[in-house]
Amino acid sequence: MAGTALVLVHGRSQQMPASAGGGAAEEAAFVAKKRQSWLAGLAKGLTLAGLPPVDCSAVWFPYYGNRFADAVEARERSGLPRPDLGAQLEPGVGQRPPSADALILDSALLLGFTPEREALPTDDGTGDPELDDAWRSYVDDGLDAVDFGSVLRSRLLRAALQYLARKTGASQLVIERFFTDVAYYLDVPQIRRLVLDIVVADVRRAAAEHDRVVLLTHSLGTVVGYDLFDSIRNTVDVPLFITAGCPLGLPVVQRSLLPPSKASGKRPGPSVDGVAVPWLNAYDVRDFVALASPLAGFYTAPLQEERTFNASDPHSIQDYLADPDVARPIGRVLAGKRPW
Repeated sequence: MAGTALVLVHGRSQQMPASAGGGAAEEAAFVAKKRQSWLAGLAKGLTLAGLPPVDCSAVWFPYYGNRFADAVEARERSGLPRPDLGAQLEPGVGQRPPSADALILDSALLLGFTPEREALPTDDGTGDPELDDAWRSYVDDGLDAVDFGSVLRSRLLRAALQYLARKTGASQLVIERFFTDVAYYLDVPQIRRLVLDIVVADVRRAAAEHDRVVLLTHSLGTVVGYDLFDSIRNTVDVPLFITAGCPLGLPVVQRSLLPPSKASGKRPGPSVDGVAVPWLNAYDVRDFVALASPLAGFYTAPLQEERTFNASDPHSIQDYLADPDVARPIGRVLAGKRPW
C-alpha cells in the first residue's frame, strides 16, 4: 500500500489495571482505547491547523506496556537491586552513567536546586554543611565521586524530589517512578530488548505496507524512538521523527542511548542512509519529563522545537498533539509534503 504510515510509540505506566482482566480481548480493547486517545488529540490539532484527520488504517500502536511492567515487577520480586546504569557499558565507551538517583539529581540541577533551597536546616538554623558538601561533590564529579552513606544519600534525594515536585507540580511518587522506569529501560538489556523488539516489529510491518513511516513518540517512548534508528538502520524511510514530553536532553540519558558513543559534546540526531531525519520536539516548560528542553543544544540535528501549554496536564500526549503547531508538520508529512 503506497503512502505514509504513522507509528505511535507510548511511554511507561501504560499497563492494564488489574481489574481489567488479562485476556487477549481485554488487552485489545484497552490498547484500542489508548490508541484512540492519541488520535483524538491529533484530530483536534489537525482541525485547528486546517488539515484533514489521519487515515486510521495507516496508524500503528505497538503496545509493550504490560510486558514492560511485568518484566520490572519480576525483577523486583527476585530481589535484584535498582538499575545501575554503568554496569553494562563496554570498557572505554562513554562515561559511566549513574543510577536512577542521578536522573532525579540531574533534573533538580537543571531547575537550580541546591540543598539550602529545600530547607533541611540544622537545629541552629545554619543549614547542613554535610549535605551541601555532598551536593557540591555530585555537581563537580558525579554520583560515583560522592562518599556518603545511605542516610545522607536518602536525605539528598528527598530534598531533590521535594524541589522537583514543588517546581513542576508533579507528585514526588510520580517523578521517582518515572525515572526508575527510565533507568530500567536504559540499564537492563533484557528489558530494553523486549521493548525494542515489540516496537521494531510494528515499524517493519508498517514499512512493509507503506512507502514511509512517521515516528510519533511520547515520554519514555521518545528514548525508545531514538534507539529504534539503531535497530532499523537504513531499512525504513522515516520522513519525520516527533518527540513530545521528552527526557532526551538529560545527560545520563544521552550517554546511554544507542549506539554507544565515545564522543563528547553533541550527539547526532537520527538519520537514514546518512541523511538526517527532520525532528520535531514538543515540550511544555512545566513538564518534569521535558526539563532539559529545548534540545538544540544537545544534538546535531535539523531540530524544529515547539513550546506548548498543555491545559489538562503538562505531560499529556493528547494536549501535546492538540497543539496545531505540533499537529501541522505531522499532517503535512502524512499528506506527502515536507514538514515545514
